[in-house]
Amino acid sequence: MSTSSRRSPQASKRSLTAWVKLSIILLTGALGGYFFSYFLQDNLYAPSLYHKLALLPVLLGVVLLVLIVHEGGHVLAGWWVGFEFRMVTVGPFMLQKEGEKIRFRWNTRLNAAGGLAMCLPKTEQNLRRNFIKFVAGGPIASLLFALLCLGIYYLTSRHSQVLTLSNFWLLSGTMSAMIFFTTIIPMRSKGFFSDGARLLNLIKGGNKATIDLVILTATVASSSGIRPRDLNVAPIAQILESERAHPFIPYLQLYMYAHLIDQQKPAEAYPYLLEALAGKHHIPTGYQAMLWLDLAFYQAYYLQKPQEAQETLQKAKINAVTPTHLVHKSKAAIGWAKGANQVALQEAYQALEALSQSTDKGGAIAEEEFLQQFIQTLENAIA
Repeated sequence: MSTSSRRSPQASKRSLTAWVKLSIILLTGALGGYFFSYFLQDNLYAPSLYHKLALLPVLLGVVLLVLIVHEGGHVLAGWWVGFEFRMVTVGPFMLQKEGEKIRFRWNTRLNAAGGLAMCLPKTEQNLRRNFIKFVAGGPIASLLFALLCLGIYYLTSRHSQVLTLSNFWLLSGTMSAMIFFTTIIPMRSKGFFSDGARLLNLIKGGNKATIDLVILTATVASSSGIRPRDLNVAPIAQILESERAHPFIPYLQLYMYAHLIDQQKPAEAYPYLLEALAGKHHIPTGYQAMLWLDLAFYQAYYLQKPQEAQETLQKAKINAVTPTHLVHKSKAAIGWAKGANQVALQEAYQALEALSQSTDKGGAIAEEEFLQQFIQTLENAIA
C-alpha cells in the first residue's frame, strides 16, 4: 500500500474520538429512552393508552423545564461575571432586553427554539475567564438540577401516595442529565459546537481560544443590536491576516463583509463574501443558503448582473432557519436589475416586513435603513 493511501495517526485518532463521542451520545439516549419507557409502564402511573397519551404534554413540559434550567444557568453565570443580559429563548418563549426593560416575546425562529442565551460582555478584561464561566453555566445547571431531581425521586419513590409526583422527578432528573451529557461532550457536528467543545478551546487557550472569543464577542454584539458598521472588527482583521484553517473563519469573513457593506464599501467587501463561500463546508448546511442569498443580492444590486444573480439564487436551498427577509431582498434586487420595478417594490416591502423575525438585531438595523432607501428609489422610479 502506498504511503498516500494510509490513514495518518491523527486521522485514526480523530476517527476513534468521533466513535467514542457517538457511543456516549447513543448510550445517553438509550438510558433516557429506558427511563422514559419505565415511567410509562403499567406498574407506574399509566395503566391505559389514554393515560399514556395524556402524559405527552407532561413530557413536553419537562423538556421545556430542563431547557429553561440549562439556559438559565448560562444567564446566571453571565450575570455573575458582569455580562449584560440581552436575550434568552426556550422553545416558543423569549425574554429580550429592549432599552432598559426586559420584555416577553414569542419566539418565531426555529433556529433558536432549542435554547439560546445571549449576554454581552461590558469589558474585554478577563474575557476568556468570564466566557469560560458563562459557557460552563448551562451544563453545571443541568447537572445540579439532575442531581436534585433524582435525589428527590429517591426520597419519594417508596411512598405510594406520592408515586406520580416522584415519577415526575425521575423524568426531569433523567432528561436534565441527558442535556448535561450531550452538551458537555466536546464535539462539532455540521458546523455546530457543543458547550464542551467551546470550554475545551477556551481552557486550552492559544489561537483557537482567541478566535472563539472574537466570534463570541462579535455574535453577541451583533445580536444585541450593534449594527455591522459599528462592530469592532480590528481583532477580526488581525485573525484573517494569518489564519485560514479554523472552522470559524467563514463567520469572521461574513462579519467583515457586513461591516464594509454597511460602511458603503462594496468593492472592499466582495472578496470576503467570496472567501466565506469557499469555506461554506464549515457552516451548517441549513445556514449555507444565506451565503448564496448574499451573493445573489450583490450580483444583482452592485454588479447589475440579474441573470447570474438568478442562477445563484437557485443554489440557495431555502429552509426553516433561512432569514425570510434575505430571500425577498435578493429577489427585489434581481427584479430591480431586470427593470421590473413593481415586482422589486413588492419584494422589498415583504423583506422589510420580515425583518421583525430576525434575531440579528444589529444587522436588522442596517437592513431596515437600506430597504427604506431602496423602497424610496423604487417608488420614485415607478412614479
